[in-house]
Amino acid sequence: MSLLKDKKGMIVGATSGIGRAAATLFAKEGAEVVVIGRRAELLESLVSEIKEAGGKAHYIVADIAKSDDIKRMTDEAQTLLGRLDFAFNNAGTIGNFAPIFDQSEADWDHTIGTNLKAVWLSIKEQAIAMRAHGGAIVNTSSWLSNGGLIGSTAYSASKAGMDGIIRPAALELAQYGIRINNINPGGVDTEMTREAFQHDEQVLSTFAKSHPLGKLASSEEIAELAAYLLSDRARNITGQAIFTDGGYAIAGQRG
Repeated sequence: MSLLKDKKGMIVGATSGIGRAAATLFAKEGAEVVVIGRRAELLESLVSEIKEAGGKAHYIVADIAKSDDIKRMTDEAQTLLGRLDFAFNNAGTIGNFAPIFDQSEADWDHTIGTNLKAVWLSIKEQAIAMRAHGGAIVNTSSWLSNGGLIGSTAYSASKAGMDGIIRPAALELAQYGIRINNINPGGVDTEMTREAFQHDEQVLSTFAKSHPLGKLASSEEIAELAAYLLSDRARNITGQAIFTDGGYAIAGQRG
């Protein structure tokens, strides 16, 4: 049986990378999806592709940097679908990935606002929508919630905060039949990763080889874990930050 057969849910940050892969996979696994992002043309194209493959999809243009958009997109998704069974919060920013000396207060506010505050607000609105019947929420965190790179002070803080949210949230939401988990990728071959490494192919190759499994993950591999966690097969998993990083965050000597 398909993982998400007859489920209805929203994917935030669906125009590229992990979010786009998730939208395609979730629809293939039987879900009716609402894809959300800032770029209408990319959302239209994604919805068309899903429908051409026999899936069910809608789109909403919204910007999670705007608090009003978070409530609106959740309300509109619920209206389009009739109910909200799941939510995948994947939107985020790499921010100004630079040493702390080269980051401004505005850089900090942007990264924390997008990656942490907006996720907290999204969880709140999605949980309200699911409170009467239960559901599942998954957020894209990062191995950097528990690690660091030169330039990642704001980004690491935002992802550590995201991991901190889900534990008390899991306790609060369990009584309503709502599960919440994070996925924590290592290196993933996405545009955001390439931006962080300034599109330097040699540095990217070295980074990929530094993962014990010897490669960057694909967006599709991350989407598969999200689909599982949102499905009923993961009905006993909540409050967890699950690393899917090819072993990158394992402490120890590399050589």
